[in-house]
Amino acid sequence: MNPFFSIWTQPSKTIRYIIDHKSIVYSFMLISISALANSIFAFADLGFFESFNLPTTIVLILFIGLLSGLAGWGIAIAAYTWIGKILGGTGTMRKMSLATGASAIPAIWTAPIGVIAIFLYGKQLFDAPSGPFGTNMSIGFFFLQTWVVLGVSIFALIVQSKGIGIVHNFSSWRGFGTIVLFSGFMFIISIIILISLFSLFIYT
Repeated sequence: MNPFFSIWTQPSKTIRYIIDHKSIVYSFMLISISALANSIFAFADLGFFESFNLPTTIVLILFIGLLSGLAGWGIAIAAYTWIGKILGGTGTMRKMSLATGASAIPAIWTAPIGVIAIFLYGKQLFDAPSGPFGTNMSIGFFFLQTWVVLGVSIFALIVQSKGIGIVHNFSSWRGFGTIVLFSGFMFIISIIILISLFSLFIYT
């Protein structure tokens, strides 16, 4: 079985195959490649690196994307394992690390779009938008990549829900609930941090 292809047609079987036959190093590589693929559009049109040339910008973006992706992977493993057990699951962190790696495969397929965008727009891709549409990409390309990334992200969410369910021996819907609870917790924490920072800014 080749997980890069079978994940699209047999996601549950692919997840079980990865859990049973692959190592954490394999999952680490999947997460790393996925993080690198996602980093290009994550920083597009933000203007954070306008003072750098294109090679330096790409290196910085890939480095930051890789670090954040691996950090997010570690947090997700712990959170999905812990929350899943609260919901009645029986999974381990090792199995969860492999299942979350499987859910990263769809995003890897979007990497060519990012490479094409860099060839088409160069340094301009990462500059602050100067046009009326909030992007330096052409409208056609922007909507194409947006819909492709959105579709892949939804499918990856489905795979992740199935993976959590398989690891914890419960349904995919409960796996989805695990993701929702974690996302809600992170949202609340983010709001608390923003309120705290805002309060410090107002009263200092």
